[in-house]
Amino acid sequence: MTSVLPEFGYHPDPLATGFVERSDGTCLSCGQPRGFIYTGPVSAVDELVNSFCPWCIADGSAAARFAASFSADEPVPEGVPREVVDAVTTRTPGFSGWQQSHWLYHCGDGAAFLGLAGWPELEGLPDALDALRHEHDGLGWTPKLIEEYLRELDKDGSPSAYLFRCRHCGTHLAYSDFD
Repeated sequence: MTSVLPEFGYHPDPLATGFVERSDGTCLSCGQPRGFIYTGPVSAVDELVNSFCPWCIADGSAAARFAASFSADEPVPEGVPREVVDAVTTRTPGFSGWQQSHWLYHCGDGAAFLGLAGWPELEGLPDALDALRHEHDGLGWTPKLIEEYLRELDKDGSPSAYLFRCRHCGTHLAYSDFD
């Protein structure tokens, strides 16, 4: 059994975020019981829940062998290289959202997913809160309604935020979702 996970620059701690768990299960890609299994979403022809070890995700073999991706490849801002999108979608553990989850990008690169967040996790991150305050622009939300919504964010419930950090400048980014 292996104890040290591979490095994922775009999802630095998938064990802490809950999308990789300790397991005695065998990886469908390499056939090995590696001690950990990916528990997040997989987009593929076959139903592949709890099927892959983190190593087969990191080296791209799970995605290649099963024509799978672990996060949506859109929306991607203009100027982000295809190699970055491929690394995020096929060699990085994804995460589940209430609706369709999506990766955030900043400084021409994928941001690092830090996990689900609620008001307590976000209140000290003004850059993330600013992003959340503007995600509903154009919907006619009043400033008061926006602030009430932000205070209702719950990392273990709905609505919830998805917290990221730019790998280059350190800016915190977030978007929210609810059931």
